[in-house]
Amino acid sequence: MQLRPHPALTNLVRHYLVLDGASTAASVHRLFADGNTGLVFNLNNATLCTTDAAPAQHTCWVYGQVSTYHDLLLTGSINWVVAVLQPYAAYHVWGIPATEWLNGLFPAAEVLGREVTTITNRLANAQDVHDRVRLLDNFFLQAIDKEPNPDPLIVQAVQYINSRHGIVSVESLLKSLPVNERTLERKFKLHIGITPKRLVDVIRLTHSAKRMQRISGRLLTGVAYDSGYFDQAHFIKEFKKYTGITPHQYHAQAHPLALNFLRL
Repeated sequence: MQLRPHPALTNLVRHYLVLDGASTAASVHRLFADGNTGLVFNLNNATLCTTDAAPAQHTCWVYGQVSTYHDLLLTGSINWVVAVLQPYAAYHVWGIPATEWLNGLFPAAEVLGREVTTITNRLANAQDVHDRVRLLDNFFLQAIDKEPNPDPLIVQAVQYINSRHGIVSVESLLKSLPVNERTLERKFKLHIGITPKRLVDVIRLTHSAKRMQRISGRLLTGVAYDSGYFDQAHFIKEFKKYTGITPHQYHAQAHPLALNFLRL
């Protein structure tokens, strides 16, 4: 279930995502890039870790940009509220260079302090989903009280890419902005953690995944062309590079927790 944040948070929070499922034995889930960062509030007993690490149970995880796919081991009862943030939001709110979050899945309390534990406890004790949204809105509104507006150049760049579903070139992006390529790339690394070209590729792939979720049958050629790929072979190659599976495998996936988080 996706829920909208307070209107004043539009440039910070894309949406809140509620994931609630039955208890599960240890199972491997694949996470791949969708261009966003965020906080995962763990309101039950789920544990989450990379497949080569010991299981860890935390009340909240924070994640950054993902440059490639990762396999994570998930156990326990899933009762999560995910604050899906804009690509640049983590740097704007907490001031940590986005490159330091790259490929990271961290216990949030270690990175952001005691306030994350407080909000997680309040979310767990909330009466319903509407109370949880109100708590999250207040949490983020207080976080941006002193500096409500992110870098306008970065916001404009991300909006331009999103509005065209990633079917843009870096050259056309630069023509739409009062900035040169070197400065834009430096700002992207600081605010978002990846290059403009990488974000373009990720957003295009994300929109292709959304298109696949809306169609039935196995004819995915139209998705390739609608998503701006040269042909089906190019689409398959790019999709597998970022997700580790083919578009057909993704389309047949029966157990997605979220667009970019799939049970294998």
